[in-house]
Amino acid sequence: MPPPDPRLSVFRIDNLSEPEIWEIGFKKVISKMNQPRNLYGRADIQALNILENNLQIEPDNTPPRHANIIGWPELKEERKSIAQELAAKASLRLHTS
Repeated sequence: MPPPDPRLSVFRIDNLSEPEIWEIGFKKVISKMNQPRNLYGRADIQALNILENNLQIEPDNTPPRHANIIGWPELKEERKSIAQELAAKASLRLHTS
């Protein structure tokens, strides 16, 4: 689900190796959180799936490769429905140490 603002923070991972993708997660996400956290997995989804749901990808590259998914409908039920559809199309990748 998108946060209340509603801008869903994502990273564009095209042309990156698995270690490079996990490095983004650890260095650009987990290390920036207020409380210590673990990174257990990630959900990978094609940009086309985002666009097919009338959402947009807004790159800001702060940090590099960062973007926001924007254009979410106002109604919570509609946002939830889109989030469920995107989750069904995403690939779960678990981190193994």
